[in-house]
Amino acid sequence: MSKKKKQKNKGGQQFLSPEQFLKQRARSLEIGTCYTTESLKDSGEGYAIVTRKHTGGNVSAAFFLIDAYCVGVKDSFYKLRMSEFELDDMLDRVPGLNECSYEEAHNWVYGAIDFAEEAGIAPHKSFNLTKYMLEEDTEDIPLIEYEFGKDGKHTLVAHSNLEASKYLPLLEKNLGEGNYDVIIGDRGFSDEYEDEDEYGDDDDYEDEDEDEGINPWTAFYGTKIEYTYKHPDYPTPEPLFHPWVREELSKEENCIYLRDELTDRLLALPHDELRHDLEQIVLDILKKTCDGIPDDYDKDHFDGSLCSSIILLGEVGTTESSLPLILEVMRQSSNFLDYHFSDAAHEALVPTLYKLGQNSLDLLMNFVKEEGLYIFFKCQIFPVAVQIALRQPERRPEIIEWFREVLRFSATHVKENKTFDSGLNGLLVCDVIDLQATELKPELQALFDTDLVDQFCCGRLSSVMRDLSDPLHAAQLNDCILDIHKRFDDMRRRFVH
Repeated sequence: MSKKKKQKNKGGQQFLSPEQFLKQRARSLEIGTCYTTESLKDSGEGYAIVTRKHTGGNVSAAFFLIDAYCVGVKDSFYKLRMSEFELDDMLDRVPGLNECSYEEAHNWVYGAIDFAEEAGIAPHKSFNLTKYMLEEDTEDIPLIEYEFGKDGKHTLVAHSNLEASKYLPLLEKNLGEGNYDVIIGDRGFSDEYEDEDEYGDDDDYEDEDEDEGINPWTAFYGTKIEYTYKHPDYPTPEPLFHPWVREELSKEENCIYLRDELTDRLLALPHDELRHDLEQIVLDILKKTCDGIPDDYDKDHFDGSLCSSIILLGEVGTTESSLPLILEVMRQSSNFLDYHFSDAAHEALVPTLYKLGQNSLDLLMNFVKEEGLYIFFKCQIFPVAVQIALRQPERRPEIIEWFREVLRFSATHVKENKTFDSGLNGLLVCDVIDLQATELKPELQALFDTDLVDQFCCGRLSSVMRDLSDPLHAAQLNDCILDIHKRFDDMRRRFVH
């Protein structure tokens, strides 16, 4: 990878990291449809959602979990460059959702923040990024007065004494005794969100209230794996057969995708020599950035050398040498992923993993079970297995058993918080839905029984059971593009603004 420290973009493409994209570009996107949930007024807790439209047709969105009684912005997250279908799928999982104006969503968020700040409570740290999906809070935004608090007071509704202890000193210090109320429990929706004791037949779900939704405690306050991987001492890369390969991949104009002419020129090389060079490039990147991004690298902008090398290895790589190297890449930290992949990890990894790993399910299983890995690398394995079943139908029983083992492993180990967490479980369940694996209902029930499944990601157990039999939720062949020219074109379409 070239050590870039450029002050100007000399006519080339720039691919910002997700954080830099939010800070520098998000507010330049046109505001799309916005939403709030009825529960904001009914029970004092709910969502405000703001979307923004990309010129290519994709959509980015920010979700703000608001406690209008006391805490303000309790949590938030964002998703960049979704298709309309992906956004609709997420919105379908939010109960009591109503369209609103941008001004309404803005005032719910900032009004709740201002109210919470009276009690000395700052918005959740995630707001440091998600705020860039909102317009600046200036007088240009019309003021809408909403009622915050309960019965005229700050009212802390805490799930437990432990959670209450986090806020009580602030309430006492900033409001004074008697000027706030505390409720230990819930807002009256616990019965509404409890999963059934048995999932029963599919017909059991047809008459359910469609407004039943996600338990926010499970969705936002699940476990989180601590990243603990200790990498080996990576060897010094060998000289390249074709040094120009590294030079081309490191050029700024090639940072997002490769044009057909360059792709064909690369693939015209002897495949064993190109494979060697690509593997050495990947090894060099690992060695230089496994412990953090050096100061003389341009940390604000995406360098596509690693992504392009992995995509090319899908054409010339081998299971014996290339696959283990790519899995080593996937053992790296969240900062490594953010710098080298931005939000293109799925596009870069999944098709190559399918090509190189389709006959190495044991190796993929071992990777899934490793402790202390970053879940957004680990979750790239599940759609690979789905694609095997989709493209090779005779192997579906084998893939069903593969997922059965994963589900049972997670249900047994998730509370240890070393291999699976609630977020990874939610992503796993989504891929089981993509597979339409009705055979795995008992294992899904057992996993939900742990109470450690991110329901915002996959939905409640009842909706999961319904979706397992709904062809609209099945994975498609085009979810994983295999042709290399189409892969790079997809990168261009998704990420060039």
